[in-house]
Amino acid sequence: MAGRPDLDIRMVSALAGDRTLNEREKHTLIRLKEERGEGIYSDLLYALTYRSFPSKQAKHLWDEITNHRHNLKSQLGRDVGISVATHDYLSNVANLLKGVAMIEESKMSSIASTASKDGLTGLFDHATFKHRLKEEMERQVRYGNPFTLVMFDLDYFKKINDTFGHAEGDIVLKKVSDILLAQARKMDTAARYGGEEFAVILPEVEETSAFIFAERLRQAVEENFKDGAFPVTISVGLAACKPGVEETPENLIRKADEQLYKSKQNGRNRVSAQNI
Repeated sequence: MAGRPDLDIRMVSALAGDRTLNEREKHTLIRLKEERGEGIYSDLLYALTYRSFPSKQAKHLWDEITNHRHNLKSQLGRDVGISVATHDYLSNVANLLKGVAMIEESKMSSIASTASKDGLTGLFDHATFKHRLKEEMERQVRYGNPFTLVMFDLDYFKKINDTFGHAEGDIVLKKVSDILLAQARKMDTAARYGGEEFAVILPEVEETSAFIFAERLRQAVEENFKDGAFPVTISVGLAACKPGVEETPENLIRKADEQLYKSKQNGRNRVSAQNI
């Protein structure tokens, strides 16, 4: 959540023994372990593959990847490194990645950060959101972990555009996006759903915790703009995908959107959920 240090590819390499941790990274590692617990293994694999794995599965996979790396070193007489070992294991042993192409880490990071992003906000675009949601639902069916979809839009945004102009409206959208990114975890999918509407996929987060996240986000937006030229608030709706309940991406979106509309009907600037 907010304030958690990013776990980038250089940090992962250091944690895997490819290089020595400096003092700042040692402190970062301590904080990450305190904040994330076993969830840190999901962060490690996400930094390496840009794929989300449930924490229990990720811990098991990390152990298997580490062993696979040692086996490759024995067979080849050289250390292939954590990135190659990870992709080789997940692609060729566990069959969890398909169509993987190995490229330089710097290029991979650049491509991943721009190819599927919305140009204005820097969030994932609509198409990527739909793809990530489908993937998350498939994982939920396979492993039984809950997750929650949060959707929100800006209250009276048309009035902002009409009164202050579209350029000012774009600034507001960018500021709200930055606030969202600060609140979200690295493993979450924060996307611009369209226009002034946004969506966030929260893996391994049940409805009550998602409500707390959404309320914190709502408060952060309101607080950020309260001393500006005009107030900006958001209305939020969320829908949880529970283990054992058959669901489709379209139906989950519809449920979250219904709760968003409920927030609008009840006065805006609030969070609504079906069971809270």
